[in-house]
Amino acid sequence: MKNLIKAFIFIIILIIIICVLNRVFSPVGSSEGGWYVAGAMRDIYKQQKNSIDVLYVGDSNVYTGISPLEIYNNIGVTGFSASTPQQDIIGSYYFIKGFFKRQNPKVVMLETGEFFTLRENFTELGMRSEIDYMNSGFDKLDILNDKCLNLTFAEKLSYLFPVIRFHDRYQRLTEFDIRKLVQNAEISYKGYLYEFKTEKYKNKSKNNYKEYKKYEEEHKKKDIEKLDLKIPEYIDEKIDLLIKLCKEKNSELVLITMPVTDDRAIEKHEVIKEYAKQKGLKYVDFNMEIEDPINWETDTQDKGDHLNIRGAEKVGRYISKYLSENFDLENKKEKPEYKKWNESLQAYNERKKEDNV
Repeated sequence: MKNLIKAFIFIIILIIIICVLNRVFSPVGSSEGGWYVAGAMRDIYKQQKNSIDVLYVGDSNVYTGISPLEIYNNIGVTGFSASTPQQDIIGSYYFIKGFFKRQNPKVVMLETGEFFTLRENFTELGMRSEIDYMNSGFDKLDILNDKCLNLTFAEKLSYLFPVIRFHDRYQRLTEFDIRKLVQNAEISYKGYLYEFKTEKYKNKSKNNYKEYKKYEEEHKKKDIEKLDLKIPEYIDEKIDLLIKLCKEKNSELVLITMPVTDDRAIEKHEVIKEYAKQKGLKYVDFNMEIEDPINWETDTQDKGDHLNIRGAEKVGRYISKYLSENFDLENKKEKPEYKKWNESLQAYNERKKEDNV
């Protein structure tokens, strides 16, 4: 019996050590801000069961541009931004699938930033941002066995145990690798990465409501087939699976496009708008449909790549209005079981006040 107890204790200690080493040695979250995103994704599993009304899913434009607490402040609707850098449709599909095991969101908003990314353009770091911080159970096994990824056994093993792949990083570890171990769930703002700083976009962006209305007048007869923008087949397959999954869970899938400075934003809008129509999906483009457009001199944190808190406020106001007009979602602010949400909101608003937002 003593030997059995010793063996059991040894195995438990070994598992703990492996888990710690996996998190520290994984390159995911090893930069300023990156540790925060990695920790925020783990917060998905810490949310009270069936407490989330709306799930926001996509790449880095989501965790920098959609603040669930901003929307909760406006209309009392709970949400979570489940997004990682370069997140593709495969990662989004498995995040949503895993999310439904713990939550019952009435709306799933899927961001379209990677809708034109070819499978061969995936990067290992992008994939690891999705996979390394998933639940180590069936969520992770599901995505590793996806035929689209076509991973070898050795590659699958390296995703389950990142320390195998990155054991030689010990000479390049930084404070951010350690911070991944001690990240506090309460500072993630439900998946949103708060950023106050401003680095203005120096060029003039035509991707806004006013310019799009002009474009519509000039191109009343649009020929989508002539545009050299195609949604890859693997993305179309995953969208069909998501439509089916959301219907089974009594949820509605909505496509959204975050504010961007992309030169081809209007063309992409036309293609996605037609695609959404064919699939019977709602589609919202925050570039073309917000009458109070993003000011790329004040609302971006990094010269037009991502929004700061001012930009997230504008997106939050529009999403709040859109949800109120299109869905019957309950205001949770006065419900006692959402006391922690109100406490998080208070901390969030105090931070905004400190920054004069």
